[in-house]
This record gives sequence, structure tokens and C-alpha cells, in this order.
Amino acid sequence: MLSFFRRTLGRRSMRKHAEKERLREAQRAATHIPAAGDSKSVITCRVSLLDGTDVSVDLPKKAKGQELFDQIMYHLDLIESD
Repeated sequence: MLSFFRRTLGRRSMRKHAEKERLREAQRAATHIPAAGDSKSVITCRVSLLDGTDVSVDLPKKAKGQELFDQIMYHLDLIESD
């Protein structure tokens, strides 16, 4: 009985549980924005935001940086940009 509690409530098992929880949180934090249309030449841009989340945006190869900026602003639901 004591070994059961040691396995489930010990320091190692608590660390493993915390690590698994961090991985789950990181997976939930990732967002993917697909490219519009049937573009065969697509670049995937990964943007790390200040709150630690990652946003992946698919853009055509010939797209300008302003299009990436507009997609991120739309994703964040921001109206004004300076």
C-alpha cells in the first residue's frame, strides 16, 4: 500500500505530471491559419506572440510582409495598428 502512494504521489511522478501538463498547454497554444485558395507555392510562417503562443500562417511565396501582419492583426482581433 505504501509503495502505491509513493508511485502516485512521489516527487518523480509529480514532475512527470507537470511536464505532461506543460506539453498539453503548448499544444493548445498553437494556432494554424491556412492560405486562401489553391496556392501550390505556399510558405508557412510561424509567429511567436508575447504571451507564449505560436501562430502558423500559410502565405503564398509572392506575398508581402504586410499580408502576414494583416493576418496576425485579424487573428488577434485588433482594429487599429500603428
